[in-house]
Amino acid sequence: MNAAAAAAAQVGGAGSRVTEAEGGRYLVAVQGALTTGWAGRLAAALAARRVNVVRGSGARRGGHVWDVELLVEPLDRAVDPRALDYLALSQEGQAPEHADDASVVIDTFVLTRTATELVVEVEAVDALGFLDRLLRVFALYGLFPRELKVETRGQRVRDQFRLQGIGGQVPSLQLCEAVGLRLRALAGTESC
Repeated sequence: MNAAAAAAAQVGGAGSRVTEAEGGRYLVAVQGALTTGWAGRLAAALAARRVNVVRGSGARRGGHVWDVELLVEPLDRAVDPRALDYLALSQEGQAPEHADDASVVIDTFVLTRTATELVVEVEAVDALGFLDRLLRVFALYGLFPRELKVETRGQRVRDQFRLQGIGGQVPSLQLCEAVGLRLRALAGTESC
């Protein structure tokens, strides 16, 4: 790739960089200040554009400053992931009109409450918009990722979320139990 092509491949809005990866996929790196709920808004905006998140990780360094890396795959070849402004999407992204959290189907999950957070590990069959809908379930309880790791292998997702309340509040035992009940309902089981 020549210098002009390399520069063109590394666009994506201020604070983000997009580079081509193998197999029609793109590696997206986002760094900077992201407001509470950014992950859900970004996941919703990508789903609305039929861009699948194949793998991703993100961690809050401090305050609202994040380091995020995503591997995305456009399902509609008319969408160019290099042309998207990921920071703007993380602030303004809206869920597709047809999506609701009732359409989340979880196979298994594990909840672990620590002294600082609620750790949720989820396995499920992949579906476009799954990440968005799952993050909206957490947001209903006022919980947002402090750190996240998402991965799709074949048609299966294995995601882990380290959740805290707004401002880094530690989730109460009652709140953790409520999330567990909701996830049990989405898994169609009585226990996790």
